[in-house]
Amino acid sequence: MPPSPEIAAKELLQTVWAPEWGYPVDPAKIAERLGLKVYAAGLQDNVSGMLVKHPARDPEIYLNGSDSKNRQRFSCAHELGHYIKRTSEETETTDEGWEYIDLRSPLSATGEDADEVWANRFAAALLMPGDLVKEVHGDVGEPAALAFEFGVSSDAMNFRLQNLGLK
Repeated sequence: MPPSPEIAAKELLQTVWAPEWGYPVDPAKIAERLGLKVYAAGLQDNVSGMLVKHPARDPEIYLNGSDSKNRQRFSCAHELGHYIKRTSEETETTDEGWEYIDLRSPLSATGEDADEVWANRFAAALLMPGDLVKEVHGDVGEPAALAFEFGVSSDAMNFRLQNLGLK
C-alpha cells in the first residue's frame, strides 16, 4: 500500500529534489531524475496530460503544449503522482504497457476517482509543500503572491490554503 500522497511527495522532495535548486519545484526535472521523459505535445483540448508506459521502455509523461506553464507543471506533478503510486503498489517487476490519460471534464473535478484524487493531492504537496507554504504564508499572505512564489495558479494555491487550514 502506498503512503499518503503528502508523505510520498515529501519523501520524493527529500530524496530527489536538491535544496539548492530552491522553489518553485520543477516536476519535469524530478521525473527525469527518476528516468521518465517529459514532453510538451499537441494533445487534444480535453487532455491535460498522459503517463504512458510501453513494454521494454521507460515511462513517458506527455503534457498539453497549449496549456499555460503553470498548468503544465501541475499536470506533470499529477502524472508523476500516478507513477509514484503505481510503482509503490507493484509487487512484481513486469514490463507490461499501461497508461493514464487525464481528461478535462466536469467528472474529473468531482473527486469520485480515488486515483485522480491521490494524484491531485500528490501534485499539490509536491509543488506546494505544506511546511513551506505555512512559512511563506506568514510572510506573504496574499494567495496571488503565494501562487507566483510557488509557480502555480491562484486556484491551485487557494485549494492548497484551504486544505492546510490557512483560509
